[in-house]
Amino acid sequence: MREKFGPWLPVIFCASLSLITIVANLAAYSMTGVSSTGSGDMTFYCFMPMCFFFVGAYLSQLKKANQELRHRIDELAAKADVAGTAA
Repeated sequence: MREKFGPWLPVIFCASLSLITIVANLAAYSMTGVSSTGSGDMTFYCFMPMCFFFVGAYLSQLKKANQELRHRIDELAAKADVAGTAA
């Protein structure tokens, strides 16, 4: 299970931090009426997890390709062992 979630842990962590920051900024704004951050900060916090998402997607594809290559190597090694013992 950890292998499946490994590439996605940075996305989850970053999204959690972004959510905490956005909720805190909105709560502070609703209490004081004054924005504590610039207008671009909220947009940054909302889209920051996307970079980690794309990295996670790429790592997931690499992991699948790596597993496929290992499977092929194991098959070739097994065929070589069978051919070596038959000769």
